[in-house]
Amino acid sequence: MSSLQPLNAQETADASEAEKAQRRLAAIIESSEDAIASKDLNGIITSWNKSAERLFGYTAEEIIGQPVTVIIPPELHGDEPKILGKIRSGERIEHFQTVRVHKNGQRINVSLTVSPIKDAKGTIVGAAKIVRDITRQKKLEEAALRLAAIVESSDDAIASKDLNGFVTSWNRSAEKLFGYKAEEIIGKHITLIIPPELHHDEDMILSKIRRGEKIHHFETIRLHKNGERVEVSLTISPIKDDDGHVIGAAKIVRNITETNKIERALRVTEKLAAAGRMAATVAHEINNPLEAVTNLVYLAKRDLSSNDRVAGYLELASRELDRVAHITRQTLGFYRDTSSPVRFNVAEMLDDLLLLYEKRFESRGIKLQKQYGNDLEITALAGEIRQAFSNVITNAIDAMPEGGTLALRATKSLDWSNSQHHGVRITFLDTGTGIEVKHRKNIFQPFFTTKIDVGTGLGLWITRGILEKHRGSIRMKSRTGHGHGTAFSIFLPTEYEAGGLYASPAQIQRNKLVSAGDAA
Repeated sequence: MSSLQPLNAQETADASEAEKAQRRLAAIIESSEDAIASKDLNGIITSWNKSAERLFGYTAEEIIGQPVTVIIPPELHGDEPKILGKIRSGERIEHFQTVRVHKNGQRINVSLTVSPIKDAKGTIVGAAKIVRDITRQKKLEEAALRLAAIVESSDDAIASKDLNGFVTSWNRSAEKLFGYKAEEIIGKHITLIIPPELHHDEDMILSKIRRGEKIHHFETIRLHKNGERVEVSLTISPIKDDDGHVIGAAKIVRNITETNKIERALRVTEKLAAAGRMAATVAHEINNPLEAVTNLVYLAKRDLSSNDRVAGYLELASRELDRVAHITRQTLGFYRDTSSPVRFNVAEMLDDLLLLYEKRFESRGIKLQKQYGNDLEITALAGEIRQAFSNVITNAIDAMPEGGTLALRATKSLDWSNSQHHGVRITFLDTGTGIEVKHRKNIFQPFFTTKIDVGTGLGLWITRGILEKHRGSIRMKSRTGHGHGTAFSIFLPTEYEAGGLYASPAQIQRNKLVSAGDAA
């Protein structure tokens, strides 16, 4: 007859350590962020930690003893025998990405690591699996793939660079626009496509990006691989890491060379159209003094015997010729675009323009009212400002075919959008037919006109462009019906800060960049 032998001290100590190790392992499993479960070789769940409860919605009491197919989508049930087959052969399955099902039916993207469980004799008796939720990772990957597809198929050049200005990505449209293949330019400095005189722009761009600022629609020049200059519009945004730190910049580059050519052509078209309209006005204006000169010369020839009388005729003729010369100078000044700014008095320019239209005012029965303030001098491109004023005046004349009143007011003022911006405000108020509500939102659009027979639809668009170029603005108010009429209010700054609109081309580019960044 046999009896159980008591454990000796060593065996007791070993058993105690094994229990401690088991408790530590159980604690680690229970506190793990990953779902950890086990199953036997028939696929029946035998253990289930807290993270598994959170991930799948089943408590341990609900799921232990159930087949693992409870959390596997029906169309993937065929995977389970394959997994068990590998486990039985002692293989370990690492980072197997698949789909599992939550208790509420929601599908979860997971990564599985499955290992064989062996008993004390080394026999495989089951499998332990670690399940990691990769739903967010999958979504990020899918978003990244979609974004990559969008970037690659974009008609705009899209590129990125690090905070030192080295190119890190380059799409196909960038290859077409600049001539460099991705493998040629990635890793090179972005100044490779920037003209030498504009290299300083890059420091300004990077400083704004480091501050987390975005730059919108910055118009500048870039270089093609063959040396050709390309007019572009840039939109540049900071790239941030998961912690919100700026690590680089993404830029969208649009080729605006052809757009700018078209715009310049439209401006020339409007100038030519304005020249045609002005020609008739000037012809009327100089016809009267020329007729007077002709008559005075005839009288002078007839009365050659009377020196005093001839001298009087010639004096009057000289005055009339001075008037013709003045009109001619003003007309030439209207069309001759100066390449640099000049200082001039706004009131005097307005009076000179009104003189050109004097006969049209008389023939239409249009009365003038003028109210000018003092010291209305500004610095600007005089020819362009004359064109802007003239476009508004001719619109007012056309709006009053049966006569009326044109009131002009010029005063010192502040810009409505910037109380620190000093300048001159000029208001043109006519008592014409007014502009219908449906047309008001379109009046500054190119080719929009309600004057089918005499309008090109470019005048107000050109005018706004001129004023914006001078950092000015134009606003319109109009009424139809009783008390009808239209008012245009133009603001022009008195001075420009150092290195303003009329600086060197390189300085102009810097100011555009600063303005673009400020607007952002």
